[in-house]
Amino acid sequence: MSQTASAMAPAQTGTRARLMAAFGGSYFSSVLIGTVAVLLLLGLWEAALRFFEVPIWLAPKPSDFLARLYTDRALIAGHAFWTSLTIVEGFALGVLVAIPLALAIVSVGALERGLYPVIVFLNIMPKTVIGPILIIWFGIGPLVAALIVFLMSFFPVLVDSMSGFRLVDRRLFYISRSMGANPWQTFWKVRLPAAMPHIFSGMRIGVVKAVEGVIIAEFIASNKGLGFMIVRASAFMDMTLMFSGLVAAAIVALIFNGAMSIIGQWLMPWSRH
Repeated sequence: MSQTASAMAPAQTGTRARLMAAFGGSYFSSVLIGTVAVLLLLGLWEAALRFFEVPIWLAPKPSDFLARLYTDRALIAGHAFWTSLTIVEGFALGVLVAIPLALAIVSVGALERGLYPVIVFLNIMPKTVIGPILIIWFGIGPLVAALIVFLMSFFPVLVDSMSGFRLVDRRLFYISRSMGANPWQTFWKVRLPAAMPHIFSGMRIGVVKAVEGVIIAEFIASNKGLGFMIVRASAFMDMTLMFSGLVAAAIVALIFNGAMSIIGQWLMPWSRH
């Protein structure tokens, strides 16, 4: 009997290990744990507001603003579409400018000494101050919102790209040169792939900052989008619509962050664990 139990123990251990590998280290487990945590938080929120009888105009219950996500789905989806479009435009512009500029700054010491402090200075300026200036220059519209998103997402991508380009082992350049590779081939085959984990780390931070930036931009410089919808709802004290807009903005942020993770795994298959 003891021999049978001892023989079954390794099999059970192996099965447990396979289950842990299948679920414990997967995205499914992360999504499941996150969902349970959010549901628990919403349940506590709902119970607290019901217990203390908090009026809806002060703080709506989750059941109220989640219901608005369904009943006003056409309105919210339309504004979410324009918010997402602005994020794509501003974030794409930020990436297209930040990565080549990071390579140039790392490659030319004079640029790092002269240009990088200026970029840092512009980054620390509050975007709510820059927004009115852009409105004077370009008027209220999607262009100003996209420019604010660009300013919000540009710096994280720039800094992480600079770190990635700096950390490439210099010996790889000598090896590729000895094998007859030209500078473009060395960059494309050696330097860029080595820096891509850092670049995508900055892009994942940048896309979250882009969502934050687009909401700020739509507060002050847009006539459509989730930020505009939230401001309009606040003017009418429509708290449930305001909170449903915040939830929709969080969902948009999660979708973009998940998309960045999928794109990163597709472009960097060697980084999968």
